[in-house]
Amino acid sequence: MSLTRRSALLTAGAALATPALAQGMRTRRGASTLTASSDDVLAFGEAVRLMKRRNDALSWARQTRIHAREAQHGNHLFLPWHRLQLMHLEAIVARLTGHSTFAMPYWDWQGDRLMPDWISDDASPLFERRRNRGVATLDFAEARWAESRYVARLAADDFPTFHGRSDSEQGMVEAYGHNHIHQLVGGLMGRPETAAADPFFWLHHANIDRVWATWQAGQAASVYPADWREKSLTGFVDADGRDVSGWRVDRTLSTGALGYAYDRLYPFPTFSVTEVGPPGATRRIPTGGEVFRLQAAGEGGRASLALPEALVGRLREADDTLMINARGSVAHARTPLLEDRSVEISIRSGSRTTRLGSSPTFVHIPGGDHAHHRGDYRTPFRFGEEVLNLVDDGPLTVVVETEDLAPEAARPAAVLIGVELELILTETRWA
Repeated sequence: MSLTRRSALLTAGAALATPALAQGMRTRRGASTLTASSDDVLAFGEAVRLMKRRNDALSWARQTRIHAREAQHGNHLFLPWHRLQLMHLEAIVARLTGHSTFAMPYWDWQGDRLMPDWISDDASPLFERRRNRGVATLDFAEARWAESRYVARLAADDFPTFHGRSDSEQGMVEAYGHNHIHQLVGGLMGRPETAAADPFFWLHHANIDRVWATWQAGQAASVYPADWREKSLTGFVDADGRDVSGWRVDRTLSTGALGYAYDRLYPFPTFSVTEVGPPGATRRIPTGGEVFRLQAAGEGGRASLALPEALVGRLREADDTLMINARGSVAHARTPLLEDRSVEISIRSGSRTTRLGSSPTFVHIPGGDHAHHRGDYRTPFRFGEEVLNLVDDGPLTVVVETEDLAPEAARPAAVLIGVELELILTETRWA
């Protein structure tokens, strides 16, 4: 039976035992498979109406403040923290509407070209008028930041690459799969302190969680560092309006244990790069290698890191037996000047250029509500053997530019502290 406004109001007192609903497994479904009359869409809309009328712990404003004050960004706790906030909101929606099997729909920003009409319709309780102009008809698949080839490699990324290196750097999922949607949707979604007030935020984060669930399905439990698993996550509110703290990260690692599943995960070729060797060859066996660690200081909003000529010479002479694994990090000062920017990273050789990443900033500024976010704002990037097609007779240079997304404000440049790069060359033979 479809949930109606009247039945939701009549059953608003229904109680739940735990955030992982005791009634059974809940299924998060793709937004493109649902309509305005689907049960989960009706329940979410009704809950938003009810929560916006409240001023207690179950209010919509409280969820916005939780994200503003407690959310983890720019570090390896980004994925588990947001998984828990989303799960607790699902329990609140179920409590307020009586729709006990409610599961947040996910919006697949890789596969769905347009925002669902049931959230862009200005008559919907899920509509937010302050989104960017034209976003309802924006083709996200063609939008600038959605074209990054470096979103994530679901079958190949290790933990530091996918999740982030400790508490000081974003992972690839956050920097390239998460940030650009916040910027493209804009309005409340553009800043951490207001993002959760737009109902679209929750559909976006359901899909971010789905990306993690897909990556996780291909990993052994040992992929997670022991000290990371033991960290504590705080700042949530349960369906009874009680503050919840002390969730250990290792309690977030199974969606099944938390009471939900996805109707489908990403197919593993998505975001992945396949290797092609000689006929009959299936793998490359390492025979030796070398590590280069390089860095360059920034100047204003720009930095250039030239690779040593000896290294570039080796790349010019390389064949398909050379493996290249380059991982870099761009550091900016965490100040208000970094808001509404995009970190543009490319590698250049003569007149040729290959873009390595375009990551809009989504930054907490230290102090006040964001006291737990300190240190530099770090954006990761990487490249591999694809740069062999770039090398010509000139130097090879990694270039970082900090683009202003609000140039009409005529602000000073953001402070780019510097860029670091670790490049590993591995000699191999095909077998």
